[in-house]
Amino acid sequence: MATTTQDRARLGFLAGPPVKVSWGSIFAGAVTALGLWVLLYALGLALGLSSINPQDTGSARSSGIFTGIWSLVSPLIALFVGGIVAGRGSGAQTKASGGIHGLVMWGLTTLVGLWLLGNLVSALAGGLFSVGKTAVQATGSAVSAGASQSGDLGQVARGFGLDADDALRPVNERLRAEGKPPVTADQLQAATKDVVQTAVRQGRLDRQILVSSIAQNTALSRADAEDVASRIEAQFNSVQAQAGQAAQTVQTGALQAADATGKAFWGVFGALFLGLISAILGATVGVSKHQRIYAEGAVVTPPPEGGLPPTRREVYP
Repeated sequence: MATTTQDRARLGFLAGPPVKVSWGSIFAGAVTALGLWVLLYALGLALGLSSINPQDTGSARSSGIFTGIWSLVSPLIALFVGGIVAGRGSGAQTKASGGIHGLVMWGLTTLVGLWLLGNLVSALAGGLFSVGKTAVQATGSAVSAGASQSGDLGQVARGFGLDADDALRPVNERLRAEGKPPVTADQLQAATKDVVQTAVRQGRLDRQILVSSIAQNTALSRADAEDVASRIEAQFNSVQAQAGQAAQTVQTGALQAADATGKAFWGVFGALFLGLISAILGATVGVSKHQRIYAEGAVVTPPPEGGLPPTRREVYP
């Protein structure tokens, strides 16, 4: 029975051998790659650390360079060998389908490796968190004990760099010279308590309210209250400037950390890409000539026009 041109074209498209994924060979290649990776990494650490001379500090730098290079080379070797195992154990395959096995093997190895690395990092982070939690608890206990032994306002004022004795020094010197009783730091703190707490919350100091509060709650004149308020305002502005500079420093550090992280991820991308190429190359190399002949010999060829139905050409290795 004759076939149309469309049927012949369809048969020609389907004549290529289908890719049959062998999960057994993929798992075997992934296990081989992971095991060899650990083995080679341990070898690199042993060689690098053994080369350190306790009497020569420069040997540590050389050892670090060697270990860093080896940590990049060892996964490429491991993935190449794992790709060979995946390609050779996949049965009848062509070079292209063998490369597909290497691709899947690389993906599985990467996922398992990331999972193992994540567990290791979590374990280390858990240990550091426990140490940090203990330190924070101890610090909190010390702060609570200090707060219970001194006034709340004094702690807040000293924490923000406000010095009541310094603010009162010129006025008290003049009052003592005139034979008048000086104003104590506790009196000034009590007079400015609400104003300082409001300034701390809002981030700015209301000078007029501060002057009025000092004049109303102490025996100082309006002019003396203005002088004391000016010194307190100068202290507060200095602290605010230092806080702003510290915030800017933190922001700059965060941006630098983000830039370094971006560069690190470029390195991770490069390492993963090279590993992908190594795995695919190993898988294509692992596909033997007999595998290719058998896979290509099992192709269903389209019949000639008006000829017999398609036949399966058997070729044995």
